Amino acid sequence: MNIKRVLVVVSALFFLLTNTHGQGLPEDGPLTIDESLQNLAERLLKGKQGSIVAIDPATGEVKAMASNSAINDGINRAIGVAYSPGSTFKTAQALTLLSESVLYTNSRYSCNKGFWRDKIHIACHEHLNRLDMVNALGQSCNSYFCQGFATMMKDRVKYRTKNVAINKWNSYMTSMGLGAMLGIDMEGEASGLMPDSSLYEKLYNGRWNGTTVMWVGMGQGEVRATPLQLCNLAAVIGNRGWYRVPHIHQPVNGFPLDTKYTTKHFSIANAKAFDTVVEGMKTCVTSGTASRQKSPFYEWCGKTGTAENDGKDHSVFIGFAPKDNPKIAICVYVENAGFGADLAAPVGALVIEQYLTGTLTKRSENHAMQWEKFQVVPDNLGMPNDSLLQTYSINKKEMQQASR
Repeated sequence: MNIKRVLVVVSALFFLLTNTHGQGLPEDGPLTIDESLQNLAERLLKGKQGSIVAIDPATGEVKAMASNSAINDGINRAIGVAYSPGSTFKTAQALTLLSESVLYTNSRYSCNKGFWRDKIHIACHEHLNRLDMVNALGQSCNSYFCQGFATMMKDRVKYRTKNVAINKWNSYMTSMGLGAMLGIDMEGEASGLMPDSSLYEKLYNGRWNGTTVMWVGMGQGEVRATPLQLCNLAAVIGNRGWYRVPHIHQPVNGFPLDTKYTTKHFSIANAKAFDTVVEGMKTCVTSGTASRQKSPFYEWCGKTGTAENDGKDHSVFIGFAPKDNPKIAICVYVENAGFGADLAAPVGALVIEQYLTGTLTKRSENHAMQWEKFQVVPDNLGMPNDSLLQTYSINKKEMQQASR
């Protein structure tokens, strides 16, 4: 065994034995945090590297913000790390494609365990072929959203150039609070990234098209978002089109909140698009990739994500509950933990149950104890392992061929 391997093994053992380091919350309270929810989130993150963040969609108040790192690096992973959002991003993609009439609720694309063209292959898990929009969201079809995004980038009837198309797309994303700092009242917030024509012209020297960058459609490629931004995206969808800037401090001594935190910010996506996406997220929970988390007590909505990067996949989940007039929006992001449905979704369901009902059932508490004991050693101890401008899977030569 070489020295490098010994160091990795020793570091992994240290990680498992020390139960990681959490990033503390602000000390200049009072805070908006729900203590029972925060305690549960911290329990569920033990032995894992990542974060859980929950907000009240109606007010923007942060109800839980737990962050764990393998080393004491001082990074709050809920706000300070911008990751690939994976398939959770398909919700924002759907809102854009529907609002721009690029796709409709009954639009369908073929998917035979993925999309194939020349040397390009986008893999997808097995599901019924040619799904409509609602079921493509529920089943998280990669082929559907990659082809839909590529269709928008190539449309020369609606968009005069590819640069016009990507900039229009970018305007939708920024209106949902993606691609820039939200402005939470804490230090250390990262901005994330939503590509536009300026970025793509620099990256590809003008040699790009819808096929070259189609991985953006499934939340990969050049898109980056913080868990807070993804949680806020869930709030935007739950509110059917608006959000308030998330904040963690309560007003003190009779001084009201700054208007920055009370003003509504509206997405430019249309109401009909939100209705479809809400139905798709409901389908995800009732009969889709998160169906194991269906609740008999309330109707709720979610979206799983499996974010690929240089190492093992990250497990991601966003959701809100109840379906109508939601009281909580959530994002769970655990590094190198695999499929979103396997870890992030059940953890998210427990946090939602705790907040909505005030307690966990005996069965759910047993699950919580199991997840608390479950260990996930990150590939890169302490540091995120996906570069901000990492290009998804094909090499430069293949990208040039795809752009012809």
